[in-house]
Amino acid sequence: MPQINICLLLGEKSRLPVLQTVYSGSLRDVSTLKNTLQMASNLNLDNMSVVMDKGFASTKNINNMLSKTSSIRFLIALPFTMAFAKKQAASEDKDIDCVDKTIVVGNDTLRGITKRCSWNPQHDVFAHTYLNPDAALQAKNKLYAKVQELIVQVKRYPEKHMLDPDVQKYLIVRKSDKSGSGYTVTMRHEVISAELATSGWLILISNHVDNAHTAINIYRDKDVVEKGFLRLKNCLDLARLRVHSDNAMQNKVFIGFIALIIMAHIHKVMADNCLYRFWTMKKLIKILECIKVHYIKNDRIVSPLSKEQKCIFDAFSINSDL
Repeated sequence: MPQINICLLLGEKSRLPVLQTVYSGSLRDVSTLKNTLQMASNLNLDNMSVVMDKGFASTKNINNMLSKTSSIRFLIALPFTMAFAKKQAASEDKDIDCVDKTIVVGNDTLRGITKRCSWNPQHDVFAHTYLNPDAALQAKNKLYAKVQELIVQVKRYPEKHMLDPDVQKYLIVRKSDKSGSGYTVTMRHEVISAELATSGWLILISNHVDNAHTAINIYRDKDVVEKGFLRLKNCLDLARLRVHSDNAMQNKVFIGFIALIIMAHIHKVMADNCLYRFWTMKKLIKILECIKVHYIKNDRIVSPLSKEQKCIFDAFSINSDL
């Protein structure tokens, strides 16, 4: 089926969508960044700072944002396919796990440190290195259990499992006359160690955020974009567009964008006024649906508001004296 990529920019504080565009489904995120930033720069936003995940990270993209012709302030996560990210994790491996580098973010207790590093001969960046000990331990236990389970399977039925991709990745299985099963099983310790080397680690770089605690909070606020996509797909039923022309697709996505702005504003007001303690968004809208309006000789007469409806109007700064 034909697919599309939807690019969505949301305000960090307003939580409102400010830009949406559609790219071909065959394009990777990393190849769309330059075009997206060009569109964002035309919004004339003061002190705009862009927060991005690993999908947008490449040496070329970061060099472009650091160039003299660019005024983009950015915070971006690096994948461990980049040598710079691996180097930062390796350099902090022995010293980062200490109390003075502990950062508490929500329910997570991390270790974090910031250093100014050379990105290229012309530019430095602030490199924020984080370790989540709980995530690292969970990944280690999960992988160790998986490898042990593979060993049991191979020893029990060697001919059946020895060609499994995971077995070939983590184990060496050889025929042996000395073994009761006719095979010997050896773990690939270097493969296991390499896979766990980056578990629980996160590398962020920025050209303006110089504090590890601030950087991780800004980066985690990025989840407002993920929630925006979830609302598009689930609440606004755009997971499947069910259209047969490019024009119909563009129109449906644009209507979804407008609806998302409204939903995002309702969510922000409800969160700011603690309304989620009493209602879901769906329940709040149902309460407002009960309001009746009558028109008699061009006079607009609104039925009396309930206590709940007045509370909602007050939260949205709407005059309830209709």
